[in-house]
Amino acid sequence: MKSTEFNPFLFFSHKLQDLLINASKQENPALWLHQNNARTLFFMLEGLTRLHDRAFDEKLFAKWHKRFKKMEDAFGEIDYYLWLEKEFKSNKKINAAIITKVNAKGIKCIAKCNERLLEKDWFNSRLISFTDKLNEYRNDYNKEYLHELTIALKEEIESIVMFLEKINYSIHLLEEELHELRRRFRWLSIYAQALNGLIQLRKTKNKPKYKINYFTKEILNSPYNKLPVKRKQSTIIEFDEPSFFALSWLINHLGNLKDTGMKLESLSQYIYQFEDVTEIKSQQKAAKLLGLKTTTYADILKEASDVLKTFVIDDKILDSLVVK
Repeated sequence: MKSTEFNPFLFFSHKLQDLLINASKQENPALWLHQNNARTLFFMLEGLTRLHDRAFDEKLFAKWHKRFKKMEDAFGEIDYYLWLEKEFKSNKKINAAIITKVNAKGIKCIAKCNERLLEKDWFNSRLISFTDKLNEYRNDYNKEYLHELTIALKEEIESIVMFLEKINYSIHLLEEELHELRRRFRWLSIYAQALNGLIQLRKTKNKPKYKINYFTKEILNSPYNKLPVKRKQSTIIEFDEPSFFALSWLINHLGNLKDTGMKLESLSQYIYQFEDVTEIKSQQKAAKLLGLKTTTYADILKEASDVLKTFVIDDKILDSLVVK
């Protein structure tokens, strides 16, 4: 394989190994890893194995994709409850018992993650085993190799469109549809970072006309839209720059909608659990406490549906994302 400096797998696995070594010396390794952005490295390795599994159907990638995913999910749970606690704490109107419950859930997730780190030997030989197995898998990052990755990327895009067509571009479920679709779109962006220079953006002179203004100041200045530099090898995969920026806007927008919905849904469930009110009353009270309209949940799903339909059907962003 190519040098560690370029090799996407080794680039991120070595960074993660350094973090894990430092974490093993900490009193609370999982919390320390969370605070030092370990989830991003798990994301990158999960993305690489996910894409390579689709492209090459190798047992190595399927096995390690599951392993990286389980750890990324564990840190995702920590993220969620720590975020939820912070959001609820900042609202003085929310019952203290609810905040205590959320805090306890966060502590439990951290403990569960610590257990998994130890049980699965992540502090010792886990990543070494991955590196050893990876060295048995040879590639040259040549035209043929990138052609297979490009096919996998296009298949991923096709799967998103099929998902949307199956639900007729009408979202009714927060987790199973809105959140799931955002995950799928986000992978396209993660691949662009995780491939460590193999994907580059192609600029266009003609500014596309879209129904939605995707090129906000936040998107134009986002560090996620600055891809790793092209390496010395000549072969790359190209993404259309305007389409990639539009994708970034969509991921961000769906994320904001998802966060509002999850916060509303979670608070409603806790109110129902702690207070003697009906489910409908708990939903109404949660919306009031968060300063939202009682129709917010339905509004979120409709907004997501409309935006996705415009993004895919009207503006045809997915059609132009992968240049070659």
